Amino acid sequence: GIALPPVLKHGTPEMRAKVARPVISGQKVMSLAISEPWVGSDVAGLQTTAVKSPDGKHYIVNGAKKWITGGMKASFFTVAVRTGGEGVNGISLILMEAGAKGFETRRMKTQGWWTSGTAYLDFDDVYVPVENLIGIENKGFQYIMHNFNHE
Repeated sequence: GIALPPVLKHGTPEMRAKVARPVISGQKVMSLAISEPWVGSDVAGLQTTAVKSPDGKHYIVNGAKKWITGGMKASFFTVAVRTGGEGVNGISLILMEAGAKGFETRRMKTQGWWTSGTAYLDFDDVYVPVENLIGIENKGFQYIMHNFNHE
């Protein structure tokens, strides 16, 4: 209910075809990854970066996310990243898949919600195809705020 809507609204037809049916049918789990250890839920202050590779075919993602509900079970993630300058105008959303090289999920010990699989995500030079950009580069903050209204 919170990770899939940005893909449905702003993703490419190919992205929707890959993700929507398995998630809606319950065959796969999808998590929203916005909160970070350094800034919590201050979306405009997020620090996880996605820089285009020299050949322009990938985003190279570095950083971390924290308190990601369902992250231990997720196959797909809607991830907020910094692709531009500081503040709200430099944020994008990308679709990431579990198991990518350099992408690690770790269970967080929480006082409650033990079955939610709350995770800490680490990104260490994770190469993500540019086709996994959700919507328009640097428009992610607007997508997130629209999605939070539903959430």
